[in-house]
Amino acid sequence: MKLSIEEFLIKRKETRPSYVFDLRTLEEFGEAHLMGAHNLPFEFLESNLHRLPFSGDLLLYDGGEGIVSQAGEMLNENGFGDFFYVEEGYAKLQETLANSDYDIRLFCTTDDPKDVKMEVIQNLLDFEINPMVAAHGGVFTLKDIKENDVIVELGGGCQGCAQVDVTLRQGVETRMREVFPDMGELIDNTEHASGDNPYFQGAK
Repeated sequence: MKLSIEEFLIKRKETRPSYVFDLRTLEEFGEAHLMGAHNLPFEFLESNLHRLPFSGDLLLYDGGEGIVSQAGEMLNENGFGDFFYVEEGYAKLQETLANSDYDIRLFCTTDDPKDVKMEVIQNLLDFEINPMVAAHGGVFTLKDIKENDVIVELGGGCQGCAQVDVTLRQGVETRMREVFPDMGELIDNTEHASGDNPYFQGAK
């Protein structure tokens, strides 16, 4: 379904789950792109349809050259229903963002109220972390933020995974500290021993 720029940006900000795909080239994507977008050049779209999520909204944009409508036709022919696109292209999207409040909040400090911190971390999980771990059947849920400590719970393939501590400390925690520099501890509140593939947990 074709959307106006404003409708597209509102859906991107408010709909969960949603996945944003940039159909431009890798070089163009590398120069600049919408926050949280995934690069899927149009020439590789057809061969990667099986890798697209079937649940949640797919949001697509290009450079304004018209290929996004072709992508929509391809998705429709292959059984995808919840997809939305904007024809004006990346430059117009960025121009609108610069003059509106449609952008996604992705930075906070210790002085911000708790609800802002919760929003920032939730946005990070929704737009970056969960789309990444979803490929392995995992999901991160934000449970609370207490005195700058971020408490999460892991589910799906992440619960009981032997590599979960590496993922948390080297990947997720590092990225969280970039958007929340004053963050205290990242606390994993998951009962990993009850997962499908529980690993040995040593004494604490």
